[in-house]
Amino acid sequence: MKIGKMVAIGLIVLLAVLFWAYQNNFWKKENTEQANLAKSATQQQNLSTPIKAHVVTSETLEDKITSVGSVVANEEVQLICETAGKIQRIYFEEGSLVMKGQLLVELNDADLQAQVRKAQIRKELLEKKRERDLKLYAKKGVSEEEMEALQADLDGTKAEIEVIKAQIDKTKLKAPFGGKVGLRYVSEGSFTNTNTKVADLIDYSRIKVDFSIPEKYMNAVAKGTKISFTVAGQDRIYTGTVFAVEPKIEASTRSIKIRAIAENTDNKILPGAFANIQIILNQIPNARLIPSQAIIPEMDKKVVFLVKNGKAERVEIRTGIRTENKVQVLEGLNLGDTVITSGILQISKGSKVNISEME
Repeated sequence: MKIGKMVAIGLIVLLAVLFWAYQNNFWKKENTEQANLAKSATQQQNLSTPIKAHVVTSETLEDKITSVGSVVANEEVQLICETAGKIQRIYFEEGSLVMKGQLLVELNDADLQAQVRKAQIRKELLEKKRERDLKLYAKKGVSEEEMEALQADLDGTKAEIEVIKAQIDKTKLKAPFGGKVGLRYVSEGSFTNTNTKVADLIDYSRIKVDFSIPEKYMNAVAKGTKISFTVAGQDRIYTGTVFAVEPKIEASTRSIKIRAIAENTDNKILPGAFANIQIILNQIPNARLIPSQAIIPEMDKKVVFLVKNGKAERVEIRTGIRTENKVQVLEGLNLGDTVITSGILQISKGSKVNISEME
């Protein structure tokens, strides 16, 4: 009796639940949610991924070396007097142009001039005595030994005069080459020695460009190779010629030092400037280039995605020379192909794509 009662109660509860579900459209809602999910998945599959693309065209490719270096003056020297002494007069102005051999600084040489005059007087006396003794020697009034001693004394005096004159020359500082004098570090009346810097003399009518290249290019650059370069603060492109190559490889950097020379007639390039150098090794016409970001490296191969009929197509390529932002394609692409350059990690073969921008 009790069991029958419990079964009856259970049937009543079940009927109540079924009635509630019917009244609230429970099964209909569940089916609707499943339908919505399926519809959403279908819509996602039909959506196109926005991408950027690049059309393959033919360009002229320059196989070139880029490097950085420094500008060096054609000639540069610190002006220093050869001897110690008091500066009597300065003949140049700071920042002025001077010619080769021009007198720049003169030291006090009064004592040396006095020594020269003294030696000159002795020389004149010896020459007069020699003339008299030659007459006596002809009459055998003077021995040959005396004549030789007199001649030696005269020659020694002449040599002494030359030594003093050389010392006088050292008191005069002359320009070893033509150029521009820098800042002056001495004044008239000051004492100078062989360690005192008077000024800098710089010739930069022509300039040298020092730079280095990787050792793999050691046979590509030689004397006579043309270079182009720019310096900081200027947009102008200058040209120069390699005239010296270091005959060894730097072990620490595995590079070779190169020196080029260029004209600087307008004096716009100053020594010490930073230079960006380019050396064009070869020009390849009709090269196929694509942006480097379009390439996906995979193990021992490289692939790109093309756009064909609105879908992504995976293509394997073989590359050549790489520039700063582009890569030469040797095989795998044709002129006019559209290469995907963005979003390549979010797409796969057959994915629908929509080109939002052409690069």
